[in-house]
Amino acid sequence: MKVVLAGSWPATLTAGILILSRSRSFGIPLSVVVVGDVKTVPPVMGPAVVHSHVLSSCGVGRDLGQGPLVVVPGRPIDPVLMCLHPHGEGEWFSVDSSGLGCHPATQAFVRIVRDPRPASRHAAALLRRLFRWLGVPAEPGLLDLLFGAPAPALTRISLALRAGQAMTGESGGVLTQTTRSGGVDCPLVQNEEISGRAILDGWVDGELEAALSCLSVGARMAVEDWLEAMTVLSAGDDDRDVALVAAMGELLGNLVILPPGCMMPPTDAAADAVANGLVRVLGARGGETDANKSLLDIYRFLGGRFVEHATYPYQLNSDPAPDDREARWRWFVESVVGASRSVDDLWQSVMDPAS
Repeated sequence: MKVVLAGSWPATLTAGILILSRSRSFGIPLSVVVVGDVKTVPPVMGPAVVHSHVLSSCGVGRDLGQGPLVVVPGRPIDPVLMCLHPHGEGEWFSVDSSGLGCHPATQAFVRIVRDPRPASRHAAALLRRLFRWLGVPAEPGLLDLLFGAPAPALTRISLALRAGQAMTGESGGVLTQTTRSGGVDCPLVQNEEISGRAILDGWVDGELEAALSCLSVGARMAVEDWLEAMTVLSAGDDDRDVALVAAMGELLGNLVILPPGCMMPPTDAAADAVANGLVRVLGARGGETDANKSLLDIYRFLGGRFVEHATYPYQLNSDPAPDDREARWRWFVESVVGASRSVDDLWQSVMDPAS
């Protein structure tokens, strides 16, 4: 018995793998062929991290013991593409892997660290102390996750803490123990649209007192020392790096809302796994960097073949591959998930056509 598939390469290869795997499990002598020229398979290049049962079961980016976590390595100069939602069915974002940063706040941090001026070196040292207080290693990739992930601020902090623990192997302190009271109203740092310059000016004028009073003595000293250093560094009209102040202000404004000693919001399984996978992909130097080729290799391994023409193939998603790498990954996972959802009906039509 033969099944003939036509459509985009991710959809046809995924459906072929799932049907061949099912036929092997039931001991059914079934062959699967895909219509098209194998030389035209479009590459889907890493680095990328996503939580996908389908991709993992098809052998893409799979690491034994990590469940449905998919980690595809790639060139260090390319940003890591990530999605916190299961199956990649949500917003994607970029995390730097070259040490420069993707988010404006991360880029400002890198500039401050590399600036040879004494005032900048002082601000960088104080900032590293702040990140140690947060429990997040001061690495550009983790800071991109902390500042740029499409999630609420407290969730981003939880994910960055999770990634930091995976990177250092240390659990760190309890972040919320640095607060002494909560529920304050401080619009200056609780407004997502506020600028870094406005926060620095507000600190000089005493408008951050309500938020700072919620912190422990040590945490308040660390924050105020850094704000003073940033005020000196950005004196005059130098607003080059104040995007970092705005990003840190947003995190502070959300932390002081929490009651003292409370737990950080828990993250779902997919987001937690992706945060852990970020550390894996940042350190990955081997493995298959083309996710589509991984599908192709598994399909061939299971005995799948290709044909140039077919009279009545089963038509799956046939959208062409976009040129942009992020758009191509979205297309890839959507095609894979769509194909997996079609396999049950396809299997039924093959095994029991009369129904």
